This record gives sequence, C-alpha cells and structure tokens, in this order.
Amino acid sequence: MSTKHLICFDVSKSERFQLTDNYKLLQRKLKSLWTIEQNDTELKAEKLQRAKIFVLAGPQDRFTQDEFEVLKDFVNNGGSLWVLLGDGGEQEFNTNVNFFLEQYGIYINSDSVVRPHYYKDFHPKECFIGGGIVCESLWRHLLEQNIEKLDYDFTDEKYKIHFHYPYGATLNVSDPANVLMTTGPVVYPFNRPLAGYYYQPNGGKILALGSGYMFHDKYLANDKTNDALLNYFVKLLGSQDINYKHLDFNDLELNDHKTFTDIGFVADLPKACLIDSIGSEIPADFKQMFDMTLCALSNRLLKDVTSAYHRLHVKYEPLKIIKPQFEIPLPPLQLATFPPVFSEPAAPPLELYDLDEVFSAARTQLANMTGQCLQTILRKDSRKKPNYKELENYIKECARITAIINEQHDMPAREILNIVAQQIVNYRPYD
Repeated sequence: MSTKHLICFDVSKSERFQLTDNYKLLQRKLKSLWTIEQNDTELKAEKLQRAKIFVLAGPQDRFTQDEFEVLKDFVNNGGSLWVLLGDGGEQEFNTNVNFFLEQYGIYINSDSVVRPHYYKDFHPKECFIGGGIVCESLWRHLLEQNIEKLDYDFTDEKYKIHFHYPYGATLNVSDPANVLMTTGPVVYPFNRPLAGYYYQPNGGKILALGSGYMFHDKYLANDKTNDALLNYFVKLLGSQDINYKHLDFNDLELNDHKTFTDIGFVADLPKACLIDSIGSEIPADFKQMFDMTLCALSNRLLKDVTSAYHRLHVKYEPLKIIKPQFEIPLPPLQLATFPPVFSEPAAPPLELYDLDEVFSAARTQLANMTGQCLQTILRKDSRKKPNYKELENYIKECARITAIINEQHDMPAREILNIVAQQIVNYRPYD
C-alpha cells in the first residue's frame, strides 16, 4: 500500500491565503493524493524534513536569518518550496522573502499586472492573459487538457492558452532560474515573467508565483486552465516525472523591468519652483523672481554669420519659402467633357383624380351625389325594401361635403340628422 506524500502550508507568518479561509477548494483537490498539514510555529528543520512540498502562501511577516537557513537546508536536501505573493510584492505584504529567493535568481517585484481593456472581469487587475505560457513542455501539457484556447491571428500557436492571473505582480528571473509564464503581449507590463522555477540537480526545487489569487476559491472554481496549472505545478514539485530540457526555454522574449512615477502622489506635492522661495521673502514685484538673462534675442552674431559665407565661398542670399507638397489621397479634379444628364422626375398621376369632384362647389357636389343616389334607387325593383346602408352612406357623404363632420370623424347618420334638425329649429332669419 503506497503512502501519500506530505504537503505543508505555513501559517506562522500570518499568510493571506489559508486552507480554512480562501483555499478550501484547493484543499479538497489535494486531499485525494496528498497528506495536508499546517505549520503554525517557527520554522524548524524537524518539521520541514517530513514534507515533500512546503508552501508559503502570501506571508505577511518577516523571516529570521535562522528560518532562512532552515529553508535553504530544506531545498538542498531535496525539498520543494512554493512561494506565492500578490500585487505590490514585499512592500504590500510586509515580508522579506525576496532576501531568500535572490540567492536562486528570483525576485518578486512590488508592482501590479493590469489589463488595459475590459475582458470578462471588470477590475483591471483581474487579468486574463493570452500568450503567456513560454515553457514548451508546460504549453504542450496544457494543450492536452480540456481548457479554453484562443486563436490569435497575429501570433504563433503558443498564444492559444488563456489563464486567469488576478491581483498579481511581475518577477525578475535570472540564471540559474528559468521562466515558465509571462504577461505576454496583452497585459501591462508586456512580456514580463510571472513564474520563476529553480531546479537543483540531485537537490530540491523552488517555484515562485507573483499571484496567490490564481488558486483562490473564486477563480479556481470557474477557470479550468488555473485548475490544470495547479495540478501541473503540484506534479512538478512533488515528483520527478517532469524534467525540463534547454529547448523548453528557447525563443523567450522578455522586456526590461521599468518603473513609472506615481503621478497621483506627485500631483499633490508642492511645485519644485516654489521650494527655493521657502524661508526667503517674496519681492513685491514678481518679475524680479525671473532670471531674464537665461533667454534673450540679440543680433550681435549676425556680422560673424554673414562673413562666414565669404570665407566658405557660399553665395549669401535670403531664405526662400519652400512650397510644401502634400500627399493627395484622391486624384485631382478634372472638368467633365459633357455636362451630367440628370433623370427627370416622373409626371404626377393626374388621371387618378376627379378634378370636378375636388374643385366644384358644395351645391354642385350635393346635386351630383343626390343624382347618383336616385339612379341607384330607380334601377332597383320598387317592390323590394330600400337599402338603408346606401341611405346612411348618402347622409354621411352629404355631411362631409357641407362640413358638418370632418373626414376623419365617423358619426352615425341619426346623429347627423339630429344636428341638421337642431340647426333648422334654431335658425332665425334676419328681420
């Protein structure tokens, strides 16, 4: 029966990432293959010699010189050390872990990785990095997993893998350490290391990551790539199955580490020109505060310049204006040989209108309407009952002609006759 190896998480330095708080999902994933313990006391060699992997997940206190010696012996004796921090580096976490990592060519910077435009997450520091897997062996391993892959047209096939790097910092990595991941061409700063790996032949290993939030419960649950990276890093530190070659770190493009001034902090400081005036009296005439001798205009050298033309046998003449030549995106305009022919609009369809009906007087329209109605009634059989629908339409049309009702207003024939009867009753001829 095979025994499980021990992976120990340190909690003696007030680590920000702990198994009982924000690494619960990570603990459940490791339980099946590893024995998990926590160290809450000062680092001792007896405690570390039982562990295969020792994890410093965001330490927020300083290590002593004796504790660094214990970690150094742990690595020299074949142990694997895993260090995780976050954005701001040592300055934000108030630790001195870089003092130990610098011996192995790794340094975690006190900066932040940001994405300049929105993608999936709203906060700029919750970065999704594409094209950051630079280790050939790691890249091929991730391609075999069921993870999200991106297809960029402007890059090669290495830039298909997408991983989540929230609230992280960059690293400085030099020999004898190697770079496993970078920021790539998408996030700021461009092409800077994110993961440094040190391997000592016949000895231990050190893996440093600039973001401990990569394996936080919030990001590990929704990102398959980070889950695959977790399994790979644990396998890299806990076994000898993964052996890198020098070809895995070829074709590596890294930019120099550049720092920028804190513009927000400098903007609140007094202006530099006012510092000299502190402790001295300011004159009433502010013009006395300017040194006008530093910049002035004078023609005293004009004679020397003109005489230099004669000594150099160069013709002296005034400068001429050089006519600029602008690149015209379109060819110059040319007059047309024949004037353009515009199509005439079609004639209005006047045949569709009855001009007599539109322009005739109201009496004429009433006479025509009455004649049409009488012809319709006379053509029918007198023994049949009259069609009240036609009579109602006749009354409505007469009301429209005489402007009793509007064309848009629909009123029953009875109301129209009622209006006409009221007007007849109320009619009073002039005396």
